[in-house]
Amino acid sequence: MNFYNMKFPFFTKNNLANRIGKHLLYWLIFILFFTIVWGTYDNDYFRNLMVQVFSLPSRVTLVYVTLCILFPVFFLQKKYTKFILSFLLLLIGVTVFIQRPLIFYVVQPLYLQDFKSEHFFTVTEIMNTILDVNLAVIIPFGYVFFKSWQKTNQKKIELEQQQLKQNTEEDFIYLKVEKSLQKVFIKDIICIESQKNYIKFKTTEREIIVLKSISSIQKSLPEKEFLRVHRSYIVAIKFIDSFSPSKLILKGISIPVGRKYKDEVKEVLGYF
Repeated sequence: MNFYNMKFPFFTKNNLANRIGKHLLYWLIFILFFTIVWGTYDNDYFRNLMVQVFSLPSRVTLVYVTLCILFPVFFLQKKYTKFILSFLLLLIGVTVFIQRPLIFYVVQPLYLQDFKSEHFFTVTEIMNTILDVNLAVIIPFGYVFFKSWQKTNQKKIELEQQQLKQNTEEDFIYLKVEKSLQKVFIKDIICIESQKNYIKFKTTEREIIVLKSISSIQKSLPEKEFLRVHRSYIVAIKFIDSFSPSKLILKGISIPVGRKYKDEVKEVLGYF
């Protein structure tokens, strides 16, 4: 797995130097923060600085294996149980094989001479070490999770907007006019009028007369956007300026409401 090509939020900057710089800054701030916190507690900043430095290998391993492998392979694939189990195994492994040896064989002899450990596998000390190592992954994981959630939501919003745009702006029908087919965008149709064997399309830009039945053309139109109000008329709901039980006004055009269609018109338009 290529570290530099991982496709998740923590490593998505194009500038590699900038990306590395941010990672180094994070670890520097992390070390200094806990050095100051614990150094203030026991008044020994140098000793706490060295403890934090020797804790870096385990923390770095935990953070980047979690973010580079476990997060995209398990968490993003919604395999949450596998993610949790893998993370716990990783945390225990990092603690026992990296952090604990450094603390037991290096840090304690050099910087914690007053601290006496019974043996390498002292349970309480291992548990404390696990908690200490785990601190490093909380902020990066939270950041990655937030950016992933944000990116997912953004994609959903963009997809919905794209679908809406396609539905409102790109849907069209072809009408045969004499020997040619003319494209008419559904969003531009104001009303359709039946004239015996012909129907007349009134759009925002022009009028088109075609040899077709009004019933057949009704099947080609979105039901939620168009309403049959008369045996001879279909109207686009969004262009209705005013209405009453007997007539509708669309862009200055008066259209009668047929007796057969009054109840449906009232129900759809909410007339009371």
